[in-house]
Amino acid sequence: MAIKGFSVGVKAAIITSLAIVIVAGMNILNNRSQLKQENTNYKATIGTKNTKISELQQKLSSKTAEILRLETQLIPFKTIALEKYTGSEQEALRKLANELEKVKNYINPFKKPIASASANVEVTIKSEEQVNVNHAFRGGFLAFVKNRKSLLLTSDTKSTERQNGKGEVVYKGNFQIKPEKSAIGKPVEILQESNLIQIKFDVIPENSSVLKGNASVVINGELRLDFEILPQQMKGEYIFIHDIKNKFQ
Repeated sequence: MAIKGFSVGVKAAIITSLAIVIVAGMNILNNRSQLKQENTNYKATIGTKNTKISELQQKLSSKTAEILRLETQLIPFKTIALEKYTGSEQEALRKLANELEKVKNYINPFKKPIASASANVEVTIKSEEQVNVNHAFRGGFLAFVKNRKSLLLTSDTKSTERQNGKGEVVYKGNFQIKPEKSAIGKPVEILQESNLIQIKFDVIPENSSVLKGNASVVINGELRLDFEILPQQMKGEYIFIHDIKNKFQ
């Protein structure tokens, strides 16, 4: 581009000014592009935040509705608590909650204290012995055992043994609790701490081959726990049940 009528110095100044303007214009265009991109990003960020805010508002609305529902359900309990107990509303509700917890424990048979127990036990062993006897002084026992200590012991002096004609002898016993060797007064659920159930019949020969059996334990006259006696080779005079804890679930 030719610039006529001006001195060399003036021309140089004009060219320099034009260069500055061009560079400034380029910077403005570049900044405008950056601002446009930043504006786009900002709008996207705002959109994401608005979405999150909307989600939080929906959750808050849901929680508020749940609180209102619970408060509505709580109204009759507040009325009972304030009629029955002194103190603030919160104190009265806490006292009522404690009473309800006691009632729940009383209703739950596993929470009740052990007061009585009985056990009906049947064991079948492999034997050709021809027997049909009611024993008056040769009974047996069933015990819940934890670390070699009895948590619940049932026993009796009586038992029966019968040959069933299949090369098997069936032994039966009806055992009653022995308070002095049982956790009388402790909650029934303590029995789930047992390592095993140990069974003994005085008339079963040692080291017999147990084919099958079952034990039904009734506690406090209302809670019945049924156990299967699995096939096993007796070691000495005892029979064992190991699957205990699932009965308390």
